[in-house]
Amino acid sequence: MHVIASFDHSIYLELAITALEELGIPKERIYAVPLQERPKKPKMFDSINSSDGISLFDAGVALATACTVIGSSYGFILKGGAILWGIIGAVVGFLIGFIIDILHQKKSAITKAKTKKSEVIILVTCAHEEAKHIQEVFWEHLAFGVAVCD
Repeated sequence: MHVIASFDHSIYLELAITALEELGIPKERIYAVPLQERPKKPKMFDSINSSDGISLFDAGVALATACTVIGSSYGFILKGGAILWGIIGAVVGFLIGFIIDILHQKKSAITKAKTKKSEVIILVTCAHEEAKHIQEVFWEHLAFGVAVCD
């Protein structure tokens, strides 16, 4: 029987392995595998086949709407008319929102890259009676997930 758990690189991983050894499980039956990180940074723009759920379009549309209203309102006073200034406001608002989203996305990606480390998978070979205790040790030490395989 195998008990598999996923951990972050942290002190809790070391504490879990130490707790397993204190339960009487020898080191030869505990196997830890660190996962490799993504070799290249993810793409900024999504394709039609894959999406990360982050939209660079939302803030642009919201600011385009707001700037259209403002441009149209002042367009009654300014030379060129309300329609022209509404279109100018929409374009300017969309570009400002799009640039803000891109800058925010790059900042978030840099922050995530600095803080995010890859996970470690722990595989423990054990008897059927030990599996419950091993699961409890993993949950107590903040495992992301635990699975038991017969």
